[in-house]
Amino acid sequence: MGKSSALNSSVDLEVYKVRKSSKLVKVLIYIGLVIWLFVDLFPVYYLFTFSLKDNTEILKTNVLGLPNDWLFSNYSAALEPGKIQRGLLNSTIVAVSTIVLTLVVALMATYALTRIQWRGNKFLYNIFMLGITIPVHVALFPVFVMFSNMGWTNTLYSLIIPYVAFAVPMAIMISTGFMNDIPKELDEAANIDGCGIWGIFFRVIVPLMKPALATVGIYTFLQCWNEFLFANVFLTSEKKYTLPCAVYSLKGKDMVNYGLLGAGLALATFPMLIVYVLLSKRIQESFIVGAVKG
Repeated sequence: MGKSSALNSSVDLEVYKVRKSSKLVKVLIYIGLVIWLFVDLFPVYYLFTFSLKDNTEILKTNVLGLPNDWLFSNYSAALEPGKIQRGLLNSTIVAVSTIVLTLVVALMATYALTRIQWRGNKFLYNIFMLGITIPVHVALFPVFVMFSNMGWTNTLYSLIIPYVAFAVPMAIMISTGFMNDIPKELDEAANIDGCGIWGIFFRVIVPLMKPALATVGIYTFLQCWNEFLFANVFLTSEKKYTLPCAVYSLKGKDMVNYGLLGAGLALATFPMLIVYVLLSKRIQESFIVGAVKG
């Protein structure tokens, strides 16, 4: 006891205390955060002001400043009956169909891979995870050739099928993290009560997987809403254009109205930004859960 007291008295405990940051350090941190915020928000500001200018301001007299004349007519012109409305409708159909199919396929596959014991389930799970590593560009040409031979080009399901295929691996990874948190004792209790595999799935698993369903739906929407590569290759008719293709078609052949094009880009981009800002916390949490427990 005496040795311990002597040791404590000889040690300067102030050395081990965490010192509070000085005011100068805090000021520098806030300045850095403000600069970072400006860097992040500048593209949004530029797109918004870009969409409210004419070609003269955009290209010559007022590239970065606020518009001298606020041309909200660019938005009214972009929203006139025609391309943007059709593109918005087609994108909505594609996004909703892709989300529904992805949820159904991913949830059933995750249930089969995690709750049912059968030979090869781990191997099949690894095959699904391998799909995350395949770049979209690699599959573009073979998918196009296959759909061309089947006569499926210039149709909306020529987009829905590839979107679902590329969304399912990530959806399974996310769903696996959530489903592993559900105690298997619930399955056994439901089985004792007379539920079969489908009864357990729909009455026990699906209601408890609502957070995962929301997360997968958000992720899938963010992936397919502004997708341009597949849509530009597979769709040739303006009536079938999705929103990115409809916006691209606004550029014209002889002269580009950049303000009108900017308004179309804003209409296509801002809904996606709003969805992400409102639901970004859930998206980030889902990736953490899927990475750690999947």
